[in-house]
Amino acid sequence: MPAISADLRKLLIRTNLVIFPEDFVVVYLPSNIKAIPGEWFRSATTRFAVVIQEPKTITMIITRRKWMRMQNMFEKYEVNGPLKVITFDVKLSFAAKGYMAAIGSVLTEANISAVPISSLKRDHILVSKADLPRTVRVLREFLSSCKKKPSGSSKKNDSHSP
Repeated sequence: MPAISADLRKLLIRTNLVIFPEDFVVVYLPSNIKAIPGEWFRSATTRFAVVIQEPKTITMIITRRKWMRMQNMFEKYEVNGPLKVITFDVKLSFAAKGYMAAIGSVLTEANISAVPISSLKRDHILVSKADLPRTVRVLREFLSSCKKKPSGSSKKNDSHSP
């Protein structure tokens, strides 16, 4: 486990994993597409979605089911998936230094690829559907290990006289 500060440890201890049951896909669209109607992203029908506009590409992370319904709106696209979304359910801020670095380090050590996404209040990762069980196990073990006292924190009583 990477070395972590006491403040970061407190955040990690309070972290709960939320795994969305839906399968997700990453969709790459050319930037010159017509606008995507807002009703595709109503909160009543969309629990999690990400849209990133870049100069040459629009990237969407949406449920596979939603993509199947909307793909006919587009002539050109590229799709990757199926993926799963894991949310780290703990309130974060810019003061939470090293939070995703610690999680990323643990996943890297376990040879798990993950794509981080942040909303500045919550962090999420995308992992392949095939890697989900192992990812959840590794993350739960890591979060559980944060609850244990760090090594070297116990004080020994060396009152023995020679």
